[in-house]
Amino acid sequence: MKKKKAIAMSFNWIFAIITGVFILFLAIYGASKFIQTSEKTIYTETAASLISLFDPLETGLASGKAYEIGFKKQSKFYFTCDYLSNQPFGKQTIAFSEQTFGEEYGEKGGGVSIKNKYVFTNEIIEGKKLYVFTKPFFMPFKITDIVIVLPDSDTYCFYDSPEEIKENLEGLNLETIHFPNESERCEGINVCFDIGRECDIKVFEEEGYVQKQGTRVFYIGDLIYGAIFSSPDIYECNIKRIKNKFNELGKIYLDKIKIIERKECGAQLGPKLASVIGEIENSRDLIMLYEKIEDIDSINRRAKSGCSLY
Repeated sequence: MKKKKAIAMSFNWIFAIITGVFILFLAIYGASKFIQTSEKTIYTETAASLISLFDPLETGLASGKAYEIGFKKQSKFYFTCDYLSNQPFGKQTIAFSEQTFGEEYGEKGGGVSIKNKYVFTNEIIEGKKLYVFTKPFFMPFKITDIVIVLPDSDTYCFYDSPEEIKENLEGLNLETIHFPNESERCEGINVCFDIGRECDIKVFEEEGYVQKQGTRVFYIGDLIYGAIFSSPDIYECNIKRIKNKFNELGKIYLDKIKIIERKECGAQLGPKLASVIGEIENSRDLIMLYEKIEDIDSINRRAKSGCSLY
């Protein structure tokens, strides 16, 4: 009888232990899932907040603005671009995560859409600070502000850059951009305007393109900054988005031309503007339109009082 009681007590203890372990497992699993869900929600909200910080950088007709955004922990940002969705303007998305234990990053939050901005950066960047600057882009009327996002983990070393670009970038006071002379040492991503130098990024001003990651991307005006500081895929996607916005604005200006024609204004701009509205395959096509765009701007500047289109 004593042995049977001992066996019964042992079985009860074993059953209680197994049940306790199972309940503990469920509690830990549930807590883990709750933490992950809460963490993902916070990361998604952080990405949305970051987008709202781009708003004060709208330039109007100013030459450009810049500021830095700091984070408590080392953070990672994920950018995508899709010119086919949200027609005709396309969209970008940004997702966020930060380091949790050691150098491990938490699961990234949900992607937040960016529909009314054109952010030029790499697909994945990380750091404790982001440096953001904008440049207004005209073609020939203002199309948008291009937003450049750089992490503090990337340092750019510009060699033999034109004085205008040097002045523009130095005026922004960005800690990650340097203009070393031949005797100075600069560790980072080398950007060269001297074709003979071996560099990570080469700028061919006469031909109007930037070569990086084995790819050529073409630019006009201040798009040179997007070409230098963003990945080729994001750059080409945003060029198509910008061209689509140009098309929509162009249609509005065509309607305006019909109105100002009633004031006995010439109709020279209408056919020229209509001829540059349409789809493009890549940034090279933008270069092909440049002469026509300059011609439109020249005619508009010469227009008599009350007949200017923009």
